[in-house]
Amino acid sequence: MKQMEKKMKQNFPLSIENEGRILPQARDLEEAVIAAVLLEKHSLNIAKEIITDEMFYDRPNGIIYKAICRLDVENKPVDLLTVIEQLKKEGNLQHIGGVLYLARLTSKVVSSAHLEHHCKIVKQMYLCRKFIEISQYDTGVAFSATEDIDDVLYSHSKKLEALQELAIGKGDIKALCEILNEAVIQMYQRKEKAQKGIQPGITTGLADLNRITGGWQKSDLIILAARPSMGKTALALHFAKRAAKDGTPVALFSLEMSDVSLANRLLLSETDVNPDNFKLGKLSQQDTITIEKAVGKLYNYPLYVDSNASVTMNYIHSRCRLLKKRGKCDLVIIDYLQLAGEKGDKNRNRENEVSQMSREAKSIAKDLDVPVILLSQLNRDVDKRTKKIPVLADLRESGAIEQDADMVIFIHRPEYYDLRTEKGYGELIISKYRNGYTGRIPFKYNESLTKIYDFDAKKQSPNNFPF
Repeated sequence: MKQMEKKMKQNFPLSIENEGRILPQARDLEEAVIAAVLLEKHSLNIAKEIITDEMFYDRPNGIIYKAICRLDVENKPVDLLTVIEQLKKEGNLQHIGGVLYLARLTSKVVSSAHLEHHCKIVKQMYLCRKFIEISQYDTGVAFSATEDIDDVLYSHSKKLEALQELAIGKGDIKALCEILNEAVIQMYQRKEKAQKGIQPGITTGLADLNRITGGWQKSDLIILAARPSMGKTALALHFAKRAAKDGTPVALFSLEMSDVSLANRLLLSETDVNPDNFKLGKLSQQDTITIEKAVGKLYNYPLYVDSNASVTMNYIHSRCRLLKKRGKCDLVIIDYLQLAGEKGDKNRNRENEVSQMSREAKSIAKDLDVPVILLSQLNRDVDKRTKKIPVLADLRESGAIEQDADMVIFIHRPEYYDLRTEKGYGELIISKYRNGYTGRIPFKYNESLTKIYDFDAKKQSPNNFPF
């Protein structure tokens, strides 16, 4: 058996090629994958989740990919020059066709937009080749009749089982006893925190919202939705700042505003400087001193901003995975869903696209075990009603958003629709909460929406909490 397993690991020629049939392969896609991981930094994280170097049909591509992965493991930059040096170090540069072959790969016009799909095809071709290899080898052993058929069948089933596990990827199947042990451990951790007056989740920055949720919980997808100009970004920044203030690393993806614009809003949230004067540069000496103090206060907050305006959810997933690996991602905020998308697929149905992005956001939450706050637009139906109260049916472009979310929160500011109502009063309407109650939570804000406050920290009206 051991001798047979050793032979199976060797790269022996298969008779199918001698019969005039070509083994399953996707050389163009292999080259596209290599080009993508060489040219786009975040692409390697996507590829490594799906394929290994041995899955490449063309060995030069496999050797290059292995060198790239080695650089990544050693936390070294990955580019054409570093890969060339790594291949020289391993004595493999000439085996892959030299510098000219690498240069040809990097000259290809590629994008990581479909990288995951390309990697899955490369893996599929590899699995097909391995199945052929296993079947042909064990058929040859059966023809020779030199081994007990029970041993042959047992070996064959084990190899197919290993191949099937590789095909379906990492599994999360656990015995109930293991799950119960984890549940009890987490229960005692929550109990210990409660005894110390510590809430189990990440602070939301609003006392009433903390009271209902216990803070943002790991692996939850929270949808924060509203019509334009209702304050989505303002609330998102408030959540981000308060979490970071408590030492929670926050990854904020802003697809609409620049990083400096976000920084300006954070600075204004820490001061009473007039926003118009700040924008126009009409600052007094005292204003300047106040702003500088705010900079010092915010300077060391673990808040990381990616303001790339044209990204996909795969890109965000990849970046978050890398940040998590570096201890810089315990809360993810994405502003906002409808601005993300897959490039290069103009014929794709928009509803299906939004559904896919929503599922990917939930995948980020589960994969990294962090809360994800995903901002989303509402459709115009809410503006057409007499009562301008958002409902779940107002979620724009896809019902999958509601389905995937663990919590859906709407922002409602009555003064936006009726100037006669109380100024600076808003409500967070929890319309879906998989692990708790629904209801309304009031909050206060300043005129420029740069500051968010608790409605009344000392007194809460039971009318605001019907649950």
